[in-house]
Amino acid sequence: MGDPQWTSLSDPELARMAATSSQDAYSELVRRHSAKLLNLAWRMSGSEEEAWDAVQEAFMAGWRSIASYRGDAEVYTWLRKILVNVILGKLRSRGRMQIVSLDEPVELDESYIEHEIADDSLDPQEVVGRMETIESIRTAVAELPAIYGSVFVLREAEMLSYSEIAEALDISEGTVKSRLHMARRLLRERLTKEVAAARRD
Repeated sequence: MGDPQWTSLSDPELARMAATSSQDAYSELVRRHSAKLLNLAWRMSGSEEEAWDAVQEAFMAGWRSIASYRGDAEVYTWLRKILVNVILGKLRSRGRMQIVSLDEPVELDESYIEHEIADDSLDPQEVVGRMETIESIRTAVAELPAIYGSVFVLREAEMLSYSEIAEALDISEGTVKSRLHMARRLLRERLTKEVAAARRD
């Protein structure tokens, strides 16, 4: 439970006060948004420890740059973009940004061309419905190369539009669509294999 002095204020009001070096106002923003950001970080990184580290780093970066916040986006949206950049930077440093398949659609400025490859695997929803635990799905998403996993999480967990994802990741909408397509394909392939293996056991 936050301090009533701060909980009654809106996010923009708190941001303006934080911009004048009010740590208490910023602490209230942290309290309000930490759970959602931690959940996003966990989905993207696959590690609770890494998620905590990323969120803390994002909040520190937000505090350092709060004076530049102009209110063009909601505070959560602004913090989310900082967090996504932090996580992608960490994954990039560990080599998890690589392309992993030659079958990826060719990315154009605002569209993509999908390679014609037959796909007779199970429907993703059918596969997901057969998984025993949500942990298996979370693990599969976390192990996607970051360029695909980040788009998938922002679309499926955050429910962002293509344009919102493009803005968050500084890529074109065409690239968003192509990477989302590949993310779903990679997940389908992995989950289908897991279901097949479970059937054999």
